[in-house]
Amino acid sequence: MKKKYIITLEGDAPPKLFLGEEIAGCKIIELRSEELPRRVDAAWLLERYSLSRKSLIEHLRVFNKGNEGKHLYDPTEVIPILDNLHLLNIKRGARRKN
Repeated sequence: MKKKYIITLEGDAPPKLFLGEEIAGCKIIELRSEELPRRVDAAWLLERYSLSRKSLIEHLRVFNKGNEGKHLYDPTEVIPILDNLHLLNIKRGARRKN
């Protein structure tokens, strides 16, 4: 069974890669580009990150560009934070003994 691996590249110019080309023993079968909108709402972020709406809003409260009813965020500010959120959630206390 073949597995799919995803590599994310960011730059001012598109990478010089071609469909069908092989890199590190893997064949390129798809190329996509995504342009981030200027502001994103909580629903847009919830599609990409497995968090509850409540915890997402709590973690990003200081980055909210909207009001309490409409939560709007700048994706260039909040995506790096959500990508590294696991580093903030350091568990405290002793491990549970079963």
